Amino acid sequence: MALLLITGCASNNTVSEKVFDTSIYAGSEIRVYEVFGMDCPACAGGLSKLVEKNAAVKKSDADWKGNKLIVVLEPGQSFDDDSIYSAVKDASFTAGKRIK
Repeated sequence: MALLLITGCASNNTVSEKVFDTSIYAGSEIRVYEVFGMDCPACAGGLSKLVEKNAAVKKSDADWKGNKLIVVLEPGQSFDDDSIYSAVKDASFTAGKRIK
């Protein structure tokens, strides 16, 4: 399974594509959350870095245009959604619901 993320910056109207290949994370739980308020790739990158500070998170990627945050968890780690909601709030964005 691969998720296609479209990224760009609202200030220069450029758009590039990158693929978040979830198949390389076989055996890991993948969660997807709604996040509102991201305006550009820098916003998304900052949120991803903040989420990845959690020891249970193997990888995260934010889609600022799609209002989504994808989180790949380390196998066997316990993880509470509240830590995501806290990171989203700390990054000054608005958390929506967990989609997956």
